[in-house]
Amino acid sequence: MDWAILLQSTLILFAIVNPIGSIPIFLQLTDKMPPQARKQAFKTAIFTSFAILLFFIFAGKWILSYFFQIQLHDLMAAGGLLLLIIAIDHLVYGALVKSVLGSDKEGARNIGAVPIACPILAGPGAMMAVFVIFSEHGFLTAAGSIVIVLSVAWVLLRFIDWIYRFFGQTVCLVLSKVLSLFLAAIGIRLLMQGLAHYFK
Repeated sequence: MDWAILLQSTLILFAIVNPIGSIPIFLQLTDKMPPQARKQAFKTAIFTSFAILLFFIFAGKWILSYFFQIQLHDLMAAGGLLLLIIAIDHLVYGALVKSVLGSDKEGARNIGAVPIACPILAGPGAMMAVFVIFSEHGFLTAAGSIVIVLSVAWVLLRFIDWIYRFFGQTVCLVLSKVLSLFLAAIGIRLLMQGLAHYFK
């Protein structure tokens, strides 16, 4: 395994998952829960996210290539556009985030699975990213990136109240915007790589 490639892939996936920027969302979604229920919601979110992304590594090629007849360059173009839209939405705190904040608060497991796991942590952008990483660099790099990113996310969720009090809303917001800017650049690069196939 190339450790430089693993680091690069992990940083890309981390920017897409963006657990730091989502801390205020996590807190708002679970603000009425007792500590034990909140812990259960976050635990469910991490395991569900891991299962979703790992499943997409194994089944993504079959689903896309054989069922939908989509090639890698098609996915890169569409995924790049999607990442760009998600990044712009994060940058302006737009409709995607507000729709999540407006969702009904239900049980801890339900909140952990939807919307914390999907679409916040393991959304379409993350699914596309792990599939592209798997296609370009293999299973170990893709799986390693998932494990590292979700481990960091678990630590953030485990100490979420302390982190939010220590850094404050402003720092979390600034970090989220910086990550979103990098995400927009990644989206444009993937979009251009996908479109380049059609202009050869």
